[in-house]
Amino acid sequence: MPIVVPDACTLPTADQPLRLAEFDALFATAVRHVETVAPTHARMRLTGPDGLAATVRDLTARETECCSFFTFTVTPGPADDGESLLLDIEVPAGYVDVLDALVGRAGALSTGTWPADDRSDGDRTGAMRFPADAVHARLSTVQDRLNEQLRLATEHGPGTAGWLAATKASVPLTEEAARLQSVAAALTATPQAGPGDDAGDRTAAQTMPGAVYTFPAGPVAGAPPPACDLAADGGEAVDRIDVWQRVLARVQGRDRLDDSDTGLALRFPLEIDLAATLARLAAAEYRCCSFGSYTIVIDDAGLRLEVRMPEGAADTMAAVLGRPDRNSPEAAR
Repeated sequence: MPIVVPDACTLPTADQPLRLAEFDALFATAVRHVETVAPTHARMRLTGPDGLAATVRDLTARETECCSFFTFTVTPGPADDGESLLLDIEVPAGYVDVLDALVGRAGALSTGTWPADDRSDGDRTGAMRFPADAVHARLSTVQDRLNEQLRLATEHGPGTAGWLAATKASVPLTEEAARLQSVAAALTATPQAGPGDDAGDRTAAQTMPGAVYTFPAGPVAGAPPPACDLAADGGEAVDRIDVWQRVLARVQGRDRLDDSDTGLALRFPLEIDLAATLARLAAAEYRCCSFGSYTIVIDDAGLRLEVRMPEGAADTMAAVLGRPDRNSPEAAR
């Protein structure tokens, strides 16, 4: 069920596979019903965890920026658990074919009925793997570029001009890698039944290879003292505090780390935008506070940020990120 990108779309060609994959991930994990209201108007019912409406609004807003012929309307609905909403999609008469293709794709991915001749063996897992091919290819390229920047940063060492340049370049790459990895996770997962969902054969996400992004990437010569160089991030620290506050509001749990007396693991729901934001924060924090280490883990268990600090900065970390939950296991899994 290919979608032919119309000439009116201004999204760069290189970014189109990722955008389509983001929609595929949404269709595969959250869409419960698809309805054609009129030739130029489709409606989808979606259910999912808290934050679903924000995710849908963000994705559709970015799509409207490059494809202004789309009109998206998000209407929240009642839900016993998580969130439920209606997504109305309208297009001018000249773009009916684009809407038809989008509706067909949403219906196929949400029910696992991707055609067998589209590189699927007819089961849901195969249907998810086909849309994810472009994502994995892009992810491999981005990870290679990220690893090279982290290697350069480690080679130059904190405080040097080369280190500042490499860590600056790593921030957007880390964000894109986390977004891609999260999209891949959603595309290779089987969604669970949501509120009011009658698809009783939906099961939990299947085990998938995880991704780990660590700052620093390796041993750094001359460990820096526990002091933040706020000038290193170009004056972005103030804005970053506000982002941290919003991200920390989504924490599901705080666990101890078995390899650090002062370490902490923060558990989050696996959401595409949240993973991207968290990865950007971790890379940016390392730029100005390189005495610590920050590890992003994205796998079938969800999304996790592991922070390790020297003794002298432990209290500061606790004041910002909190302390392990009382019922936390001795080590994060």
